[in-house]
Amino acid sequence: MSVEVRNVTKKYGRFAALNNVSLKIESGELVALLGPSGSGKTSLLRIIAGLDFPDPGPAQILFYGEDVTDIPASDRKAGFAFQHYALFQNLNVFENIAFGLRVRPRSTRPAEPEIRERVDKLLKLIQLETLGHRFPSQLSGGQRQRVALARALAVEPKVLLLDEPLGALDAKVRKELRRWLRQLHEEIHITTLFVTHDREEALEVAGRVAVLREGRIEQIGTPEQIYEQPASAFVYNFLGNVNSFSGLSRGGSVTIGEKKFQVSDQDGSPETPAVAFVRPHDIRISREPRGHATLPARIIRCQPTGPFALLELQRLDNSAPFEVQLGKEQFHELELKPGDQVYVELQNIRVFPEDYSI
Repeated sequence: MSVEVRNVTKKYGRFAALNNVSLKIESGELVALLGPSGSGKTSLLRIIAGLDFPDPGPAQILFYGEDVTDIPASDRKAGFAFQHYALFQNLNVFENIAFGLRVRPRSTRPAEPEIRERVDKLLKLIQLETLGHRFPSQLSGGQRQRVALARALAVEPKVLLLDEPLGALDAKVRKELRRWLRQLHEEIHITTLFVTHDREEALEVAGRVAVLREGRIEQIGTPEQIYEQPASAFVYNFLGNVNSFSGLSRGGSVTIGEKKFQVSDQDGSPETPAVAFVRPHDIRISREPRGHATLPARIIRCQPTGPFALLELQRLDNSAPFEVQLGKEQFHELELKPGDQVYVELQNIRVFPEDYSI
């Protein structure tokens, strides 16, 4: 079932949680709503679920072309799972999953054998088929979250809505459940929308990502599109560690200090103040200058961890700090240490107007 949001605005007093937002999720898609706190992610999810309603106006929420804007949550056939599980502590895993089926009116309630069959299938789907008798307090955080998802799926929703589904878990369990959530979606192909502020989670799990900022969708696209072709400085910065260098942009180059760097995606516009963004892993270090496009810098701190070394450097022309990420092998090959003077080459530069804001 496709879900479409049209011209949704939601204000709380003078604060605009959502400002004329439109979004379409195709049937069977897995889409992430990504953004910082206060960007409008959860407000949008709750309006799609029917837990909140948009402000009066042209707003519409469509489920497979049907207008459900004024229909309450109970009649939208959407499954909803929260960050903090909200499991019933006095019910075992089996009964938690069966709860939504048992509380239906008698006329629409499945027969007991059908309920048991459906719950057994879901227990197998979430890989907890031997734990149906346990209570939530006897489960790990990751197991409780899987039970919460199974309960949302038990009522056979047309749309699955997840609000920070992995937010309450530690890093290792989150990574395991990301893989599991993606595999689950590939098995059931239910239209799914999930909220997260974790960029790695969004990029790893979702088929498309909508980046929100101050109640608007800043960009939507595949993980590769928004990471490699960010529409704004905000998107570029939010999706990973980044260094910024003020300079002058003209045509296909940007001048930083006294050095000129080529920028492939710039047009032939006149010289204007701009900010060049470069990710730490797109900076090359050498002991000697390589041509004209290298900046002299001094190493302030070295932190070799795992397969990479994170270096903190300081430009010699204006003392501005920046970071570089090197492979461990190259780090040892160059024998780098604090206090060394080196030369850096900036690659894969993205340039945005100087009046950007993040």
